[in-house]
Amino acid sequence: MVDTETEIRSAELPSPRPTTQFAPGAKLDSVYFFMWPGWRDELESNRWHWSKRWAQRLPVVLIQPELPVGEPARAVPEHRLANVELLSVEKQSDDARDWLASGLRQAGQIAAHMAFRGHRHPVFWFYNPHLVAPYALLPARARVFHATENYFHFRGLNDDWLNYYRYAIEAGDLAICCSSGVADALIKHTRQRKLLTLPNGCDFFKYARPTAAPGDWPAQIADWQQPARRLAVYAGNINYRIDFDLIEALVAHHPEIGFVFAGPLDFYNLSDGQRSAWVRLQRRSNFRTLGRIPAEDIPALYWRCDVGIIPYRFDLPIVVENGFPLKALEMAAAGLPVVASLMKPLREIAGAVTVVADAEAFCAALATHSRCSRGEAERNAAEQICRAYDYDILFERMAQALEPLISDACRPADLAGLAERIGLDSYMEALTRLAHIPSTGPVRPPRVPFRCRVGALLLRIPPEIRLALPEPIRRVSRRWFL
Repeated sequence: MVDTETEIRSAELPSPRPTTQFAPGAKLDSVYFFMWPGWRDELESNRWHWSKRWAQRLPVVLIQPELPVGEPARAVPEHRLANVELLSVEKQSDDARDWLASGLRQAGQIAAHMAFRGHRHPVFWFYNPHLVAPYALLPARARVFHATENYFHFRGLNDDWLNYYRYAIEAGDLAICCSSGVADALIKHTRQRKLLTLPNGCDFFKYARPTAAPGDWPAQIADWQQPARRLAVYAGNINYRIDFDLIEALVAHHPEIGFVFAGPLDFYNLSDGQRSAWVRLQRRSNFRTLGRIPAEDIPALYWRCDVGIIPYRFDLPIVVENGFPLKALEMAAAGLPVVASLMKPLREIAGAVTVVADAEAFCAALATHSRCSRGEAERNAAEQICRAYDYDILFERMAQALEPLISDACRPADLAGLAERIGLDSYMEALTRLAHIPSTGPVRPPRVPFRCRVGALLLRIPPEIRLALPEPIRRVSRRWFL
């Protein structure tokens, strides 16, 4: 049994094979993921990997807060993952003072789905602090806060938001942290001490073998598929975390290397300087962009390249102190040497990823890291790390920590803790807003069919008289009312 009162660091890795098989048995019957909106368009994140593995054991419901107020909830199958549903509920409010009011309606929508599916013993797997009200109000056998980001390092988040975030962490039976940096932040800023550090991992066997690639994207890099040429690859979101100045420097200093970027571009959230740099990069002969390619093609892309790169910014604490991107181990599992900008948690897997402290060191490391010249000992060391961080291994570690924390009965979370954490004044203001929830219109009583009214009338007859009635009349009463 895991001592859940102390944090478990990622260095405590088991052997590369699962040691237990989590069998929830009669205690659990479903898992509800309280998620951010946008699941349909996001890349295969850790949410994908965790929901996939939970769904091999229990029905999984991915809650998407995306519907206009007043629109009924709806559920559809997630066709990419077996045993997974998408449940669309009322969209989240940007104002934390509205979260209790909207949360009551969201809770009703989720509860209706639970009743319809017969889910009475769920696990709640939590990401999105906007959904803290239904997370707290609805009963569950266990609550897990999955800390994929350290929001204490984000800019522009007000105290109300952060206090709801703290409560969501503390209300969980277990907090899973995606890096040691995130775990350190939760220890510093919350009272939660049941922490398990499980960094982002990889589907090792998905990436460990070369695969064919359909589609036309291979033709866009075919001129770099020559014996004397090298290709550096980045696959993932292209957003404000990318160091565009660094990429320009790498492209200029290494004309012998082709640079290929695959993934969606968040152009509108870039600064003017970042946008200009991206436009300039398009003009370089050794720079290619593939856009978003299918997730199943990413291993094939990696196997066509010589070195993996993660050129993130050196001036963002959310990256430097907390970063552990999935792509680091996915690239390494595909046999690529990987060079990454400074992310302190990545130092824990130094055998698979080279972490550099500045742009000059990045440029120098890129010149010496190559799949072709990599030694066997280096390849074996990286493979061993990737195997140990396979998501199947990580799931089993989570299961060992969670199993003793599963309650014998469903229960709501501690609502007194919510009032304490956000402050009584804020709590009362949030409750006051419930009085101003707009009406959905006059409520009309449902129409009762005539036959049911007849049956109800017959049941008003005293039993001793009813027994004397002819059998056909008594049958009407039993058929249409009982």
